[in-house]
Amino acid sequence: MNRKYWYALGGLLIMVADRITKCIALAVCSGRCTINQFLAFEVGYNRGMTWGLLYSHKPIVFMLVSFMIMVITGGVLWYGYDQYKRGYSIIGETLVVAGSISNIMDRFWYGGVVDYIELSYGAWIWPSFNVADMCIVLGILIMLISHTNRGD
Repeated sequence: MNRKYWYALGGLLIMVADRITKCIALAVCSGRCTINQFLAFEVGYNRGMTWGLLYSHKPIVFMLVSFMIMVITGGVLWYGYDQYKRGYSIIGETLVVAGSISNIMDRFWYGGVVDYIELSYGAWIWPSFNVADMCIVLGILIMLISHTNRGD
């Protein structure tokens, strides 16, 4: 199978995994579900960006942030396609775009990104996140490493 189909399939699987886990979280976690002292699940809706940056209840701010995220996602998609044409691996770009598209879907369906995973240690609590967020962070890390190794 052509490698472009592998990238497309991988992106689709990421989106499906994120959608399924969000549906499970929405169905099961009506309140806080504590697993242990380090891990809990509690559904929240992020109307901003990473860590709630630019969060607002105002519809116009939400729409502007959503538009900005869509433009950035389109830029990463275009960049990934360019890298693909040059023969480079685009695993990182695929992770970023697939995760971002799934989160964009939340913005339209739920009025915010569904976040539900909470990590903590003592009084320290990491902002809640989801599978798509993990893919975006991993994808950015892979992109940074691959570009460093190429000398870009």
